[in-house]
Amino acid sequence: MNKLTYIQGAVVLAVSNLFVGILAFGFRIFFSRNISAEGMGVYQLVLPLYMLLITLVSGGVITAISKLVAESKAKNNIKAVQKTIKVSLVMISLWSLLLCSVIMLNAEWIATQLLKDERTILPIMVCVPSVFFISIAAIFKGYFYGLQDIKLPALIDVLEKIIRLAVLIIITKLTLPYGIEFVCAGAMLSMTLGELVSLFLLNFAYNRKRLCYYEDKRTDSSLSIISKIIRLAVPLSFAGALATIMDMISAVLVPSQLRMAGYNASEALAVFGKLTGMVTPLIIFPGIVIYALTITLVPAITKSHVKKNYGALNKKCNDSLTIAWSIGLLATVLCISFPHELCDVFFKSPEAGDLLFWMGLGCTFQYLHFIQFAILNGLGLQRKVLTSILIEIVITVACIYLLIPDPQIGVYGYIAGFLISVIMISLRNFAILNKLEYIRIDYFRILIKPCISFVWMLAIVKLSNAFLISIGFTYNMILSGLLGIISFVVLLLLSGIFTWNQFKNTLNFKK
Repeated sequence: MNKLTYIQGAVVLAVSNLFVGILAFGFRIFFSRNISAEGMGVYQLVLPLYMLLITLVSGGVITAISKLVAESKAKNNIKAVQKTIKVSLVMISLWSLLLCSVIMLNAEWIATQLLKDERTILPIMVCVPSVFFISIAAIFKGYFYGLQDIKLPALIDVLEKIIRLAVLIIITKLTLPYGIEFVCAGAMLSMTLGELVSLFLLNFAYNRKRLCYYEDKRTDSSLSIISKIIRLAVPLSFAGALATIMDMISAVLVPSQLRMAGYNASEALAVFGKLTGMVTPLIIFPGIVIYALTITLVPAITKSHVKKNYGALNKKCNDSLTIAWSIGLLATVLCISFPHELCDVFFKSPEAGDLLFWMGLGCTFQYLHFIQFAILNGLGLQRKVLTSILIEIVITVACIYLLIPDPQIGVYGYIAGFLISVIMISLRNFAILNKLEYIRIDYFRILIKPCISFVWMLAIVKLSNAFLISIGFTYNMILSGLLGIISFVVLLLLSGIFTWNQFKNTLNFKK
């Protein structure tokens, strides 16, 4: 098999993630239209807990395993690769089983005391088995990502999401007459069945594609491997857990603070459902490309760093940061140009457009710090990532607590926290990278030059959309959006930020 570069691997994973994202987006649309805003609010109460459990058992595992596999492969020590997988399987299995047992035994207390809604008891119990499946699947994914073999896990992700969406549609139709609790439990059941299928396929692929070693090279002891996994995974898992806990705090704190601002209980939950169940997915969706890049970037950065190839290391850093900033600018234009239209088309909720407009202003910095975190993880600076996430949480909680109760601000206090935190974290991460002697960031190419394309695209979108509306063209948003995207890409090429050769080399998978 031809080995893919980290950007080619990201392209494969991005295409897969885009397809998966479309399916997930389809899930959101189908689910929100069938269960109402209040039902989405109940679902959003359970989802942060589900994400917290996943983070606790596998949050840093994929990154840790991919980093260790990349290091061993760079040293051509295949025996060490296999030993890492065996040790991690035992270690993660025991930990995830323990955590899942604790949650199952305390599901009622968690629902009534923490989430403050007894309708979440059944969904909690149904989703717990999928946590175990995900934890084991994370090890196999880390193995493939560490070898930069992206195609198999990408294909399996697509198959899993197709199965999940099909099951979700069937179960939702069957459970709708029984109320919100059973519909949410059905959604969680579709996730569990999908993750079981994913684990089975990943295990099968691993056994078929497992590397064989012929030299009896020296490897670290099992305790040493466990220590390395803990040292790498725990800061990332803790950081991810804190971020997920922040989502859980928001799920409880935002509606309660909105009630202090004058909303009744149903209105507060509905607004929170729009913010997290409708607006946030629209913000995250273009970031699927960035997420794919972070997966392949960590082992690529690790490999260059281990070999002390600082020329390649700096190229990877600057290229990936430029991609993130450019895609963020593109997403921002679309969000601020068509906020009400996008919310109406996808969720039949145009009133959520005001929230999307302001959230969209943070796309660029949000995508940027995703890549910054990947670079820091690849360089072994997990504690720096953890500190950044702690700062982000403090800022967000402060804004929720202090700003939302003001009737003049309301839910926009949450958005203010989001914008302030992503900007500050991005600046902090740049400051950390600047202190590394072997890193050289080209700020003019990364930040300044794409902004020219941003202004040009915004002007094209606004002018063409106004013209199309004036002549009564029905699909004005689609056409003006496409014209804007094309003009944005063309100007990126003309300004030399990206070149045709880069595009051709990236898409030349036979090379």
